[in-house]
Amino acid sequence: MSTDVNITLSYPITCHGEVITELHMRRPTVRDRLISERSQGTEMEKELRLLANLCELAPEYAEDLDMVDYLKLQEALSDFLS
Repeated sequence: MSTDVNITLSYPITCHGEVITELHMRRPTVRDRLISERSQGTEMEKELRLLANLCELAPEYAEDLDMVDYLKLQEALSDFLS
């Protein structure tokens, strides 16, 4: 059972002046899910905050992800939960 995964971005983003080409995602906990569910916003906004938290990335930077890369994060989360 993997405890984390590295995700190579097809379209790097810039965070605090640094180009990010890879994100490290850790396994989610119940606490992560509760925090996400208790937050306000649409289901996509809640999911974005969850994924950003798991990657230790501020949500405003996660919003800059290309959809191809966002789908990679969703897939990694799904793999953790299967």
